[in-house]
Amino acid sequence: MIDPPIQVIPARRGAATLVRRRQRIKIINTSGTQVVDTWAFALPTAASDSNSNPDAPLFPAATASSLTSYSSPANIAASVSEYASMSHTRASLCKTHPGVGDVLRSQKRAPMMTIVEDTSPGVHDTLIAACDRWRFAELGVEGYHESCTDNCWDALDALLSTSSSLPEAGSGLGLNPEQRDGLRQLQARLGGRVPDPFNLFMNIPTVGTAYVKDLSFEHPVTKPGDYVVLRAERDVVVVMSACPQDVLDINAKMPSDAHFQVLDD
Repeated sequence: MIDPPIQVIPARRGAATLVRRRQRIKIINTSGTQVVDTWAFALPTAASDSNSNPDAPLFPAATASSLTSYSSPANIAASVSEYASMSHTRASLCKTHPGVGDVLRSQKRAPMMTIVEDTSPGVHDTLIAACDRWRFAELGVEGYHESCTDNCWDALDALLSTSSSLPEAGSGLGLNPEQRDGLRQLQARLGGRVPDPFNLFMNIPTVGTAYVKDLSFEHPVTKPGDYVVLRAERDVVVVMSACPQDVLDINAKMPSDAHFQVLDD
């Protein structure tokens, strides 16, 4: 059997791929010093857009005589396509650092991906937002600078622009027009922001007293070739950014290529 191709996440840029349910994606810290911001977006369907349970209907809108039903505005907000949510994952796991066997949850509390293998020391982050143009301005950068936020949307757009009639793992192929449109609409429905990413290999220790903690942006503790394997619990698009942060120490101030591989079950 021919091994699936190992694909590049270019330094400072992003990449996206389709991962079908039960497939796995191996994300490799090739240099040992590169953080990979990672997102998972569920393929939109009529069922998943309404509720994480495909068989459950939307709750009826509230009426003047009933204050126990969900309102129409609340249902519209709840109809956003699902994506891996770190805040909901932390609440489910009751910890800030997911490890092998842990499940990443969507904003509707549904399973998205499971961590099935991790050769690194297991230091990853779920607290820090993706860097953006305003973060770099805050850090004193003038003019254009790449960011994980821009990389996410650019990589997703590039994937959705792929056209072919043949479905194929590790590409945008096999998405129907409704799924493509649903993912394109997600950016607008999120107001242009990206969900908080699962920051693979990112070292953000907490220091302080038992009740008051400070965060610190530190050098990665991984070694070259360390990797994490995530199993898709549903059809998802995985987006990855080889974080371009070069002001703080999180990439040893030298962003580099990372790699990934989509594996069949």
